[in-house]
Amino acid sequence: MKNYRDVIDKMNSLVNDYHRMTDLDGHTLSMILKDLSSALYYLETIRAEVHAKWQGKVKELIDEGSSVARSENQAHVAYPEMYELRRIMDAGYEIVGAIRTNISHLKHEQRLEL
Repeated sequence: MKNYRDVIDKMNSLVNDYHRMTDLDGHTLSMILKDLSSALYYLETIRAEVHAKWQGKVKELIDEGSSVARSENQAHVAYPEMYELRRIMDAGYEIVGAIRTNISHLKHEQRLEL
């Protein structure tokens, strides 16, 4: 398994590139969108793996007699990447949506110029 932190670092770099754009360029936006979407896909596979482990931990703790709430809290401590991935990926999907909106706006402006 590839280190998911490397993918998060790549996503951070892409978001910074997007943030620093002073003039929106359709080609650059499309490249950022492609790379960001690919990173999110990869992180989804990692999140699915971590979620399976997290669920296993919850079941194990419940079987040992812990309450569901306590088991979930302990599983979150054992697998902190669950929360981290969820929050980073949610933000990543929001940025993907913003980039799509920018691209759509550029296409609309281009049509008006013709």
